[in-house]
Amino acid sequence: MSRRKSFYRIPGLAGLASLSVLAALAAGLLAPAPAAAHGSLDHYLFVPNRASGDVAVIDTRSDTVVARAAVGRVPHQVAVSAALGRLAVSNTEDNTVTILGAETFETLATLQLDVAPEHMALSPDGRTLAVGNIGAGTVSLIALETGREVGRVAGLIAPHNLTFGPDGNSLFVANLGGDHVSVVDVARAAVVKEIPVADPTPLASRAAGPDAEYQGIIAVTPTPDGRLGFAAHGESNSVAVLDLTAKTRIASIPVGELPWRAYATADGRLMIVPNNGDRTVSIIDVASRKVVATLPGAADVTGVNTDAAGTTAFVISRGEGRIVVLDLAALAPAGEIALPGTPETGVVTPAGDKLYVALSDVGKVAVIDPRTRKLIRTIDDVGAEPWGATMVGARNYCH
Repeated sequence: MSRRKSFYRIPGLAGLASLSVLAALAAGLLAPAPAAAHGSLDHYLFVPNRASGDVAVIDTRSDTVVARAAVGRVPHQVAVSAALGRLAVSNTEDNTVTILGAETFETLATLQLDVAPEHMALSPDGRTLAVGNIGAGTVSLIALETGREVGRVAGLIAPHNLTFGPDGNSLFVANLGGDHVSVVDVARAAVVKEIPVADPTPLASRAAGPDAEYQGIIAVTPTPDGRLGFAAHGESNSVAVLDLTAKTRIASIPVGELPWRAYATADGRLMIVPNNGDRTVSIIDVASRKVVATLPGAADVTGVNTDAAGTTAFVISRGEGRIVVLDLAALAPAGEIALPGTPETGVVTPAGDKLYVALSDVGKVAVIDPRTRKLIRTIDDVGAEPWGATMVGARNYCH
């Protein structure tokens, strides 16, 4: 997918030609990961580097790079299964997923998937990996324990972010090129329902040549209890509220122009929705399902992180190279943090003591103290074009 992340291009995705695929390194069962490796994952930060084709491993106790693990071309996201002691990396240009061991970060397997795998999600037990092949309109289901693709789901429209239901039996797929969320039965590897989030909009009516743009649904963001999901729809400037158990839409909330996606506070009290069309941020009260504030945002927001208490939001603006800070208790602006590079996405540690933000143009990661709301250091020599950050036990997300 291009760096202009917000849009689905019609009729297809340019520049993602199918390339020769790496040979599989594990034809049979993968060796079990050592039990000791599982606990050691807690203090690691994993950063995919799109241009250098590797994943940086950062020890958050010292904020230093301790390993660089080679993967495929244009790695997009890292998913970490603490239960199995494995990492998975989607390689968009190679059409592959690399599976790494967590003890030495060695490659255990490289699996050929469909066109342009990008976003991934792990089942609640950490054993099933879902991968959206955005260029093919399919989702691959991978058993991480064996390192095999066990199902491929068709009938999707540029599948973007993926969300497992709390029991792991259902997968909710956000269609970037559509107006509905697809519900996948994981055991059957098939779409069993489509939940409309807005009135259907024929894609042809938006087309004005090969560069026509359309933004459907970026993600289904669940509440911490897994009961509700919030799906922003760019074309209709609204956020749909889904009942993830009944698999129905129960409300639609008007927000600003071209909403990107919803981000939940840790306590599930609020959903924060950056609107890239008008550079505002809508704050939604989950209980009332209403917008309780519209605050200043910034250009090309790639994501929003919140502190552990849910009282501060950090709105990351790639377009302006800064973080807009919002006070969620007062529902008011609370300053900004200038960044020494172009920010992508970030992650707050499970302890809530640091916010890490990848800086793609300078090969660094910014480290921010959420309590003082200040940049405290940068981590150098991360790799070429770091694209995001992932930690075990944190609320991780990708572009």
